Amino acid sequence: MRISTFLLTAALLTGLATTASAQTFTDPGAYNNFIVAEQRAMLKKNLRYISKAAHSDNEKKIDSKRQDLIKQTELSLNKVAKMPAFQDDKGFKEQTTEALYQLLKVYSEDYKAVDMLAATRTATVENMEQYFRLQEIAEAKMQVVNDSVDAAQKRFAQRHKMTISEDPEGKRLANYMRQVSEVNSYQHKVYLAQFRMEKASARLLDALNAQDAAAFEAARQQLVLDTQTATKELSAIAPFRGKDAQYRDAARNLVKFYGAFATNQATQMQGLMEHKDRLTKVEADKFNGFIKGYNTQNQKLVAAYNQAGSNFQATYIPVFND
Repeated sequence: MRISTFLLTAALLTGLATTASAQTFTDPGAYNNFIVAEQRAMLKKNLRYISKAAHSDNEKKIDSKRQDLIKQTELSLNKVAKMPAFQDDKGFKEQTTEALYQLLKVYSEDYKAVDMLAATRTATVENMEQYFRLQEIAEAKMQVVNDSVDAAQKRFAQRHKMTISEDPEGKRLANYMRQVSEVNSYQHKVYLAQFRMEKASARLLDALNAQDAAAFEAARQQLVLDTQTATKELSAIAPFRGKDAQYRDAARNLVKFYGAFATNQATQMQGLMEHKDRLTKVEADKFNGFIKGYNTQNQKLVAAYNQAGSNFQATYIPVFND
């Protein structure tokens, strides 16, 4: 399952009826629209990337959209940064430039964090926790910047006696953004709830491979606690839009399996590991049977969970082909 992309954009600005045709501006409407055009060019690249990630398994095509997004953000940033102030009114331009700069910075940190996930299993879990913390910090930072841009545009309009209202294209993009935000918010709640058990699960398997009975028992006990917490969190999540529980239930099935395994089979395995050098054939077969059963069921439930996550994105994130 692809982790859904956070929708981090500059504030959706409002365009006017006036058309901007050059970077030498004689009226505030053209100046406003030039900035809006650059912001929307970047936003459309962002939405194309999100749409491709939600509806395609072709990693090359998805990465191509990501590269297009980064290039467009850099291009728009350079254009807006080089604009002259309109009648010495620098606020709107400077706030938009800052927003685009922060957006580009967030994208770079975001993808760097994702690349770190290619490390070992335990390191990947730790990096994932840090990744989501960075996302939360980035979103909070961007919200402050977005509010500043919106306020700067309103001040600009007021100073130059312009009346602004949401245009058809702005409404269309805003609606798409709302849908993506809704999907992301729900998916991250489910994902983080089930993700809670990943660290203990990884340590359990590491202890099993090392045949370390003490470490296995410590990880088993932690896994029991973590699955209990994850179960409570998932139970508090309602079906998406009040009707679709497939993704949440797939996560809950996976958590339930880990909890049952940690409570039952893993308890018996720990006892057998304590006298691993004196196992009878019956005991060894029983131990190996637990491992085989775990692998079979785990693969099945993980595949179902990943597929449910992919289906969720594909169903509720609209295709964006603008």
